[in-house]
Amino acid sequence: MAHIQDRSIPRVSPKAREYVGDVLDFGFHNAHSVGMTARLEQRFAERMGAKYGIAHCNGTATLQSALLAAGVGVGDEVIVPAFTVFSTPAAALQCNAVPVVADVDPETWTLDPEDVRRKITPRTKAVIPVSICGLMPDMGPLMELAREHDLIVIEDNAQGYLSEYHGRVAGAIGHFASFSFQASKTVTCGDGGILICRDPDLALKARRAATLGFRDLSVTPGDNVVDEELRCHPDYRRHCSLGWNQRLPEIACAVALAELERVEELVEMRCLCAEAFAEVVDRCDWLTPQRVPEGYRHTYWTYPVKIEREDVDWAEFRRTFTALGGDGFYGAYCPVHLEEVFENLTVAIRARPERYPQWTGNWPDYSPGLCPAWERIQPRIAMFKTNYFDTVEARRQAVVLEQTVRRFS
Repeated sequence: MAHIQDRSIPRVSPKAREYVGDVLDFGFHNAHSVGMTARLEQRFAERMGAKYGIAHCNGTATLQSALLAAGVGVGDEVIVPAFTVFSTPAAALQCNAVPVVADVDPETWTLDPEDVRRKITPRTKAVIPVSICGLMPDMGPLMELAREHDLIVIEDNAQGYLSEYHGRVAGAIGHFASFSFQASKTVTCGDGGILICRDPDLALKARRAATLGFRDLSVTPGDNVVDEELRCHPDYRRHCSLGWNQRLPEIACAVALAELERVEELVEMRCLCAEAFAEVVDRCDWLTPQRVPEGYRHTYWTYPVKIEREDVDWAEFRRTFTALGGDGFYGAYCPVHLEEVFENLTVAIRARPERYPQWTGNWPDYSPGLCPAWERIQPRIAMFKTNYFDTVEARRQAVVLEQTVRRFS
C-alpha cells in the first residue's frame, strides 16, 4: 500500500458555505431566488451527459417522477434488479405498478439482461437498471431490449457517480437517469436527488410530476414555480397532470452544487480507498471482488467482495474486523423480492382483493427461488466503506482487513 499517495480533502466543500451564504443573504421568497437550483440542474445535466435536470427532494422521488413521466400506472410492470435498495421497487409500487424482479449476473452482481429478456411481458413498461456499488450494468443489451419492446430505461445511479460503460458516463445512456444526494452518496447535501434526461417532452412531464402537475412550467433550469402574474388570477387553473410536491430546497441545491463542482475529486478519493482494500484482497484466494468487465469504470461507492469460504462465517468475519480496529462493513441488501413488505402485501392482497384492484390478478410470486444467482451470492457479500476523506485512514482500514484475513487463514 506504500504507493497509494497521502491525500486528504475536507468533508464539505468550502464553496458550500459561500453558496449557502448567498441563499441566506438573498432570503427565502416564493417566486424569486438567487438561482442555485437553476445552476445545479444545468451543470449536473451537462456533466452527466444529458440536457435537462430536475432537482428533487430525494432519489426515490426522482424514480417516481420518471415513471409518471413515462406513463407508468395501474396494470403496468417495471423490471428491477434483485440487488438494489428498496427505493427502486418502491417507486413502481407508488405508481400502482408491479415490480418484476430480475436476477443479477453472478460475477458483476448487476442486472442480468438475459433474465430481463425472460421477464418481459406485454405489460412491461419500464426497466430500472442500477449502478450497484459504483459499477454500471451491461447497458448495451438492456437498451436493445428497450428498443425492441418499446420500454423506458431509467438508470438508477445513486451509487454510480462518474461510473462509465464503454466510454459513456453513468446518466448518458438511458431515457432517464436518477441520482441521489443522500448523506452516504458521493455528491451529497444531506438528502435530495436529481433526475436527468435528454428528451424535452419527457423532461417536462417529469418536471410536472415533481411539482404538483403545474401546467405552466418549462424545462428551463430552475423553473419550478409558476409565474406570479399567471397564478395570481382567481380563474387560473393550475394543475394539468398528476404530480407531487417533491422539489429540493434551494439551500440544499447550494450545497449540492458545491459538491458537484468537485465530483472528480470525491470520486478519486473513493477509488483510492478502494485501491487500498484491493491490494489486500488480491493476495487472498478466498475473497473475490465484484468483477469489472473490460470497458467499464467502477467508482466504488463501496468496495464489495464475496467471501468464498463456506467455513468463514460472515458475522464472525465482521466481529473480528471490528475487534481489530476496523470501521465495520455492510452486508449486501436482502434480495429485494424477499423483503417483508412483499410478503405482507401478498397476504393483504389475497385477504382483501377488492381493496387492491390495481394488483389483484397481476401480483407475482415473490418467493425464494425467483432470483437464484443473487439469493446464493447475497449472504456472502461484504461491502467495505470508501467514504474516507483521508487515504491514511483508508490504508489503516486495509491493514485491519489484512490482519482479519490472517486470523482466518
